[in-house]
Amino acid sequence: MLTSLVEARYDDGSKMDDDTIRDHLRTLLFAGHETTAIVLAWALYFVHREPEVRTELLAELRGLGDDPDPEALARLPYLGAVVDETLRIRPVTVDPQRILRKPMQLGRWHLPAGAAVCPATTLLHFREDLWPEPERFSPERFLARKPAANTFLPFGDGVHRCLGATFARFEACVILGTLLREFAFELHDQRVEWGRGRGTLEPVGGVRMRVCRE
Repeated sequence: MLTSLVEARYDDGSKMDDDTIRDHLRTLLFAGHETTAIVLAWALYFVHREPEVRTELLAELRGLGDDPDPEALARLPYLGAVVDETLRIRPVTVDPQRILRKPMQLGRWHLPAGAAVCPATTLLHFREDLWPEPERFSPERFLARKPAANTFLPFGDGVHRCLGATFARFEACVILGTLLREFAFELHDQRVEWGRGRGTLEPVGGVRMRVCRE
């Protein structure tokens, strides 16, 4: 990531100054830690709330044999689908704002340059015409087809899409897969509320689970 930032160039050919590179790396460190932890908490919650999902996922993980490398975990289709469905049904950030550089006509509304606009991620991720039975946790929907970019926005979209999106998904797959291979979990609460925390949407009070060695 540091190499990419150092080599990046603006439209006019100039490079980022040291302070900008530092700020981007700081964002990646701090924004990536809490957000990934929240995704993992929700993933463990839904996997253990839905017995069929847990059975399917554990079967896929057992198929890797002993001591798989991280790349092998990240390539597992059902594990990846579980992470993606978690990001759909419980997006961590829901207000990727953009500032209009020029006026925009949106339906019957005329938005001036300088206005802040923001897609409603939670509304988008729960549209029944795009996501049938949107309240149901169903990783299979991500196996059937790859969603269009404008229907699935857990990391925002466009040229300012989250800098750490690829890393965050890879990290979530590796950690979730490792946890489920190494430990057995029992869900303490069948219902966990969803609310806004310090700039993110998160499980209110956390996800309480009993854990023991497999």
